[in-house]
Amino acid sequence: MARLSLCRCTLNAVLTSLILTLPTLGIAQTRTDCLWLAPSATSRFELYNDAPAQPPGPQPASLAEIPIWKTITLGEYKGVNAVRTALDEVPCPIAVGEWADEILGRPAFPFSKTKAEVDLVVLSVADLGFATKGTSLRDIYTRALAVGLELCPAEVGPVLRLNYLNQPVGEFLHIAMRPIGRYTGELVDFTLANGGAGLLLVGADGRPEVILPGAARFVFVRPRADTIASDVSPTRKLDVEDLAKR
Repeated sequence: MARLSLCRCTLNAVLTSLILTLPTLGIAQTRTDCLWLAPSATSRFELYNDAPAQPPGPQPASLAEIPIWKTITLGEYKGVNAVRTALDEVPCPIAVGEWADEILGRPAFPFSKTKAEVDLVVLSVADLGFATKGTSLRDIYTRALAVGLELCPAEVGPVLRLNYLNQPVGEFLHIAMRPIGRYTGELVDFTLANGGAGLLLVGADGRPEVILPGAARFVFVRPRADTIASDVSPTRKLDVEDLAKR
């Protein structure tokens, strides 16, 4: 498992160098079903500044309008060492960013004690009704929670990375989550990507005021009927101002 430093503010600039440097970090293709391209200085990806403008769509009126994208199981890994071992042993090599690796190892990182399935959905900022220029994380999360979606437990980041080995080249998925503070205080969340030279799990700027464009896509939890009825989810009534707490 390669370690690298990557953050949201430099994602586009660093990606080109990753195309060339990931092979030197010990990442070599081991299975043909790992979706990536041969490293090339001229490889192009559909990053935000290359993606076509996405007009704002109608805001979903209810959870019933938002289809489940993927279901994963949390609680299978009982700590950071188990997660890091799984990332090392996965058939498709995964590069883990420095920030992502740091917050994974924080004592306060929440790992589920029992196994539980969670249903995930993917929505772009534009899907939530915002303009192409985008809006802040605070506004994105406020809108999503108003529809009935929930923020992901932080554990979704590494677990989804392990369960999404066929991620299309050029796709970037931001994990909608309560950010975790680094030892130096910066708030960090997870992004899953396939930059063309391999799969990535990186840490990104998780400050509530960070602006994301309309094309940015987020993973949220779609709660099941039993959790809605019992109101047991800790993220259901999250005050988004809590996102700024370290």
